[in-house]
Amino acid sequence: MTNALIEITANELLRRLLAGERDFASTRMGAGQGDLAADPEFAALDEYLRAQDLRETPIVANGVDWRALRAPGLFFMGARLAGADFRGADLRDAEFRRADLSGARFEGADVSGTNFIGARLMEADFSGATMIGTDLYEANISGGRLRDADLTGAFMLRLNLGSADLSGAKLTGVTFYRSDLRGAVGLDAVRDLGTCQFKHTIVTAREQAIIEAALAALPRYDLRPE
Repeated sequence: MTNALIEITANELLRRLLAGERDFASTRMGAGQGDLAADPEFAALDEYLRAQDLRETPIVANGVDWRALRAPGLFFMGARLAGADFRGADLRDAEFRRADLSGARFEGADVSGTNFIGARLMEADFSGATMIGTDLYEANISGGRLRDADLTGAFMLRLNLGSADLSGAKLTGVTFYRSDLRGAVGLDAVRDLGTCQFKHTIVTAREQAIIEAALAALPRYDLRPE
């Protein structure tokens, strides 16, 4: 039997964080209760959290339902957020460096410019998410889902994409550097693959053929009569 989630508002979350609390596991924000950015103390919270050693006392929010959360620039470095539900949330420019987001759900969320450097994102679902300029350096998103996500300008450096589903994803101008694409699903069904930068990308012969075909198909000249 699944335990009921504990109701919490964005205002309450902010006050409890400022008071030094760190455990918010299994909480839920209801509709209209998640606008953290609207709180007048949001800037103070950001300043406070950035001054803390969150490696020693990480924020714990495993299994939360925070679909209503609106918190651009949220600083949750190193947080434990396994199985968190952020579907449709506004987390632009958030800081999730080295956070545990394995199994988290971001379908339809906006995480443009968000920092996922070194994050654990195994089995995370970003289907339909807006991820423009997102930094995924050294993240592990093996088995994750990026179906129809907009990854325009994203940074996929030293990224493990093993078995990740990229079907329909928009990869305009994405930078791949020493990323592992072996076994990635749907690579032949992504958009703008030919516009990506590939530097020392790890692939099998199958992925290499798909990428080279996309690069070859990209128009390189504007031919006009003399």
